Amino acid sequence: MSYVALATDSFEKVARFYGDDLRFPVLAEWDRPRGRGRRFDLGEGLKLEILDNTREPRPLELHRPGDRTHIVIEVPDIHLARSGLTLSTPEPQHVSWGALLFQVRDPDGVPITFLQWLNKHLPFTEDHFVLDVGPVLPPERGSS
Repeated sequence: MSYVALATDSFEKVARFYGDDLRFPVLAEWDRPRGRGRRFDLGEGLKLEILDNTREPRPLELHRPGDRTHIVIEVPDIHLARSGLTLSTPEPQHVSWGALLFQVRDPDGVPITFLQWLNKHLPFTEDHFVLDVGPVLPPERGSS
């Protein structure tokens, strides 16, 4: 994946949130009569593009984002990442699947989760189940 694009009717607030509050570096920005946007580097090759919906030739009908989509930022040290932010955040929580995380929401309500894997190299534990379906064979010729 190259980047995620989010359209907003609150461009200034949302761009400030990702740039000033979360401190993601700006890679590109443009400001034209028929389009305005800013692209941020979220790390690990992922980029986030914020688009000003009010400048689009055909503005989109935007709805509250809800929890169907959220952005996950993997970090090597969640406490260091948290201390570098300029906004108040909840304490990181341990989750049963082997990570520490905390979540904030951007001004439009999009959930942003910061996640630190505790040990990427541990094998599955009794809390995880692996379904063994056996070898996957190609279908026989002539069968439908």
